[in-house]
Amino acid sequence: MELEQREGTMAAVGFEEFSAPPGSELALPPLFGGHILESELETEVEFVSGGLGGSGLRERDEEEEAARGRRRRQRELNRRKYQALGRRCREIEQVNERVLNRLHQVQRITRRLQQERRFLMRVLDSYGDDYRASQFTIVLEQEMR
Repeated sequence: MELEQREGTMAAVGFEEFSAPPGSELALPPLFGGHILESELETEVEFVSGGLGGSGLRERDEEEEAARGRRRRQRELNRRKYQALGRRCREIEQVNERVLNRLHQVQRITRRLQQERRFLMRVLDSYGDDYRASQFTIVLEQEMR
């Protein structure tokens, strides 16, 4: 492979130039006179508490999971409360409708009785009856013992 180098440009390097020699397990490009990652591969990594993979990370994960569980339970509780309130509101609306219907029914009955009373008063007045001056006694039923 031939490479041309021009002033102000970088030379292109092919992948084949960095291929590993036969029998080599690790093919890394030579940097600074050697493989830069060799030293990193040979060192042992110790995990201390609070570091990567330590118990601190596990504890934090457990705390986050517990917090998620609490939030999930709270959302479920709120959803149940919301549904219960919705049911109760619908029940109250139905009761209010029944009361309102009964109120309208009583108003119609009252208007009808007032019309009948005015009619009877006109009829009695036309007969010359002195119903306004008469005594009206209502006998209530007595309890039987």
